[in-house]
Amino acid sequence: MINPDQFESVQRELTNCLQGRFPDLSVKIGNDIHYPGLNVVVTSHKFTGLLAEQRFHHVVRAIPKDLYEKHFQRGIVWFELAPGESGKDLMRMPRSTDLTTADESAIRKTLDEVRFFQKLAREFEGDDDEPSGVSFESTIRVLSKAGLPPDQVERCCLFMILKGAYCDAHVMRDLLPKFTADHAA
Repeated sequence: MINPDQFESVQRELTNCLQGRFPDLSVKIGNDIHYPGLNVVVTSHKFTGLLAEQRFHHVVRAIPKDLYEKHFQRGIVWFELAPGESGKDLMRMPRSTDLTTADESAIRKTLDEVRFFQKLAREFEGDDDEPSGVSFESTIRVLSKAGLPPDQVERCCLFMILKGAYCDAHVMRDLLPKFTADHAA
């Protein structure tokens, strides 16, 4: 837990360790900023277009383990905001945990029907482009080209998060082998 007399120094320390990943970031630590209790607010243009869980994932992974365990492991309400967003905007964003088992089955069926994993793999065949390690840019493009409406594309991305993928690189490395092997079986 961070005491109020530590807010400024921990804020500086967190800013220093995140600056390389989020060059335009601002960090604010304090009580009741957007929600009751201790809040950490990280703002960066890099969060634009990312889902809430992607934002948190990228921030937390950039914090050194010892710093995270010392100050941020418990009792913190995190807000990763794009410029101009409010804490309420972030809290209203859908989460992967909102998906039901029936949703998961329907999404998986849709992904199979549009041959999503095969089409995503083709996006990177013989290409010098690498899958994004930050966003679902290619995932969104492939699903949109397949004719899925934006709300269904978002639900598919939430499904990817639920299965442990937070970006195109994770989908390619972790989910593609599993789901294409499942489909072949």
